[in-house]
Amino acid sequence: MDLARRPEAPFAVGAVARLTGLSAHVLRSWERRYSAVRPQRTPGGSRRYTEADVARLQLLRAAVGEGHPISALAPLSDAAIAALLDTQSGSSEFPFEEVVRAIARLDAREVERLFEFQLFARGPRGFARNFVLPLFVEVGARWETGRLSIAAEHMATFAAVNLLGGALRAARVADALPPILFATPSGERHEFGVLVAALVASSAGADALYLGADLPADEVARAANRVNARAVALGATVLDPSDTASYLRRLRRDLDRNVSVWIGGEGSRRVEKLPDGVTFTENYDDLEFRIHEISVEATDSG
Repeated sequence: MDLARRPEAPFAVGAVARLTGLSAHVLRSWERRYSAVRPQRTPGGSRRYTEADVARLQLLRAAVGEGHPISALAPLSDAAIAALLDTQSGSSEFPFEEVVRAIARLDAREVERLFEFQLFARGPRGFARNFVLPLFVEVGARWETGRLSIAAEHMATFAAVNLLGGALRAARVADALPPILFATPSGERHEFGVLVAALVASSAGADALYLGADLPADEVARAANRVNARAVALGATVLDPSDTASYLRRLRRDLDRNVSVWIGGEGSRRVEKLPDGVTFTENYDDLEFRIHEISVEATDSG
């Protein structure tokens, strides 16, 4: 069978080496000597690995790093290897400690590799919600207590924002539903949360269009009207509450009344009273619920 038509085994040796941190030599050795994985072959004899192969190799690498011999690990199932790692790690260590250590030593290539593996293993939604968010809560806590440098925190944020942006571009598929625009207000340069929100919305089926950070209200309104947006979703983290309220009033005034305005983030919680026509989004579950409502409305009206 032509492997070019078998997307379930898309990874060549070089890509697997980059995703797992294992050299091509080690990969071949583990296959030949221990049958740790059984990659497929192209007609020309080149190895091709599945997503499951890559995930298993990552588990094996972690377990070997804990001192277990590959000869003992190779016959085990993925679940058994994962259980072995869980038993050894205990409950006191942060689950993404390997990533944090790479961040602390400013190893940008290793951070990017580990991020890419997590995105690959978890998918866009799981990566955004279950990896990026808890990781950066921990990164922020360590920065505040002096256990992580500002440079390390900035480097990690840059890597995450780049990867989130790429994942969003890859995930975005325009369809019959009007898009939802994501941005931050003027003066708000913290784009991390709203970028995660855009990726979560896209994974929930929305046509999420990310505009960027620190955008004037009239520019956001102009963009929304131009693309016939269904909603505008904003994130506020450190913006002054009065500035946030003023911005929302201007935006609401310039938008068509049928365009919803949603705002979330810690900064939006400090606004005493949101303007009429603006809805507070509590969390990402709330956002997904709103996306579902829009989908239902579109189906009913169709």
